[in-house]
Amino acid sequence: MPLVGFRPTKARLIIEDNKASVLVMKVVVHPGDSVKLGTGEMLEQLAGVLRIRSKDNGTRNGAKDFGSLVFIAESELAADRSPAKYQINIAMSGAKFDTLVRIALSGRLPTKFFVDAGERISRAEAPGMGYEMRAGQRTKYWDTIAHRTLLVTNFSFILPIDVPEPAGLGLFGVGVLMIGCFLGLRRRVA
Repeated sequence: MPLVGFRPTKARLIIEDNKASVLVMKVVVHPGDSVKLGTGEMLEQLAGVLRIRSKDNGTRNGAKDFGSLVFIAESELAADRSPAKYQINIAMSGAKFDTLVRIALSGRLPTKFFVDAGERISRAEAPGMGYEMRAGQRTKYWDTIAHRTLLVTNFSFILPIDVPEPAGLGLFGVGVLMIGCFLGLRRRVA
């Protein structure tokens, strides 16, 4: 089952009275990753949305699935025409959700996240996403015709962490770092 990388571009926190909060992000397929769709399109050409909610708010405890990856076909109604798109629905633990919300509220987004989707549901059923060989190259393929919704079985974020440069610490900060190093070396020698 292929691992697909995505990158968020924009985020919104939706807070409603008597409902669980939802973190919504616009996402794109991470550069360098590619998924061919059963409709002939490429996933990286479509707009995507990631919806994350806390597992502590009404989801099944102990369930193996984290969520779903859904293909939404192009609307062919002339009056309300819209292009094809995809939506990723994720449920995560309350503690991790709160951390993610704090990072989003600080004005920063995860640099990248990965979704593991398309696992075989039964022995008789083929997986909805896999690999195929085209022109001697192995590519990811999502059969969006037979499997418009895929089970997401793993989800991981890469979060930004600021590490201060010694120059950014100022003279006092560099002095504290040097004292810490000296004390650490002194303990080793003693």
